[in-house]
Amino acid sequence: MNCGTSFIYHAVLVCSTIQPPVDNPVIPMDDPTLDILLAAIGNPTRRRILRKLVKETHYPLQLSKELSVSQQSIMKHLKVLEESDLVSSIFVDSDSGPPRKWYVATKRFTLVIDLSPELFNEELRFHEKEEAIEAESDSQSLINAENLRQKLGEFMAHMETMSMRLGELSRERDEILSRKEYVMHYANDIIDTLCEDYDERKVLRYIVAEDDITLESMSEVLDMRESEIERIMKNLERKGLLMLTR
Repeated sequence: MNCGTSFIYHAVLVCSTIQPPVDNPVIPMDDPTLDILLAAIGNPTRRRILRKLVKETHYPLQLSKELSVSQQSIMKHLKVLEESDLVSSIFVDSDSGPPRKWYVATKRFTLVIDLSPELFNEELRFHEKEEAIEAESDSQSLINAENLRQKLGEFMAHMETMSMRLGELSRERDEILSRKEYVMHYANDIIDTLCEDYDERKVLRYIVAEDDITLESMSEVLDMRESEIERIMKNLERKGLLMLTR
């Protein structure tokens, strides 16, 4: 079964050493940060700019030439990215004139949106700064390395291993999503059969599909008063339906 569509965005700085895994907090979906990031990275030119900046710092004229986009347009896009806290700018001395304004990618996050006929999920996680090694210390260690070609080969092999592992995790996630969609399809059919009332179906579907089952979260997501949700949940409990889901 097709598991639907998954959109995955990463904006992370490349580091050369694996860090111990940590649990990164998931940002609540009512947080305006999600809308700000989606608006910023929704533009294809801005994503092309980010692809350049995560590899190396650039100044606007460089980006204009690399991307075949006018410098004026590049500046407008950089302004949006900077206001969204996705990039920052620094002035660097130039041998041929006044200091140049360079741009560097700054944000570390993972954004996943799963969409199919049976489910919708959005998840935004920020990665803490201490997870990545500072570029200055990396550069100094490379300067002192005796065999840079050997180091580069080691890093390439290391990156290939990590890319393969990420691919395996993605395929595993797709399989789990496919099974989840299959289960949700039949769960929705059962709910349609057992509940004639629209609001009861809405509340029961939320309880079946979501992890955060509190009156506050349900009221916010379902756009219903807490008192109304409480009344519906009592009806579902009397029908024995809540026992079916938890």
